[in-house]
Amino acid sequence: MKKINYALVSRSLIALLFVFAGIGKIMGFSAFASSLGQMNLPMPMLAALIVVIIEIPVALAFAYGYKTKETGYALIAFTVLATLIAHRDFANQMNVIMSLKNLAIVGGIMSAIACSCGNCIVHGKKD
Repeated sequence: MKKINYALVSRSLIALLFVFAGIGKIMGFSAFASSLGQMNLPMPMLAALIVVIIEIPVALAFAYGYKTKETGYALIAFTVLATLIAHRDFANQMNVIMSLKNLAIVGGIMSAIACSCGNCIVHGKKD
């Protein structure tokens, strides 16, 4: 029986979220840029482009395992920043839920980074 590469699976599942979100933003690029403008971000078209550039290629590199630590930290920074910009109204329960979801994503990325550094323990054995 083949050993499952849990690190690859976890990185891929996390990256899938970013890639699909990035594709959705490309498909509705002007609407996404407009929503950034409504959040009072300067140069919303440029900001939208930067978001897509970060979300898709960095997530794919993370899934592949290319510079996992660096791409993981980039995705963490992106997720925290996006949370602070888009979900800052904690009077709205949906924003609280989205913020908690983003914290869970950050936790998953941190676990993937830890596993990539040889610190992952699976079934009582060091991976």
